[in-house]
Amino acid sequence: MSNNASKDRGVTPADALQRLENAISQAGDRVDGLRRELARTRDRREELEGMIRGVTSGELSPSDMVERMDILEQEGAELRARLKEGREGVERLLARIRFLEDQR
Repeated sequence: MSNNASKDRGVTPADALQRLENAISQAGDRVDGLRRELARTRDRREELEGMIRGVTSGELSPSDMVERMDILEQEGAELRARLKEGREGVERLLARIRFLEDQR
């Protein structure tokens, strides 16, 4: 695609670059959020490991542990879905970058 094609659509290279910078910033914010969620998930894993130790020592009931495991599995599934969304967003950003580089 030529530079004339982007001008025909009313988008200047500067506008496209600004949009890309905004998208990259949003993706960075999303990645930061995912990192925080991952840290929370790791904390929960440690909590679960503590619960397992409690069950094996007789301090906790197995039903408490099963309930907690169900919650953790749901949170893990949500985190995996968010990570997938984040990866897809990064792939879209890379495609935009490649497109802009081809416009030069």
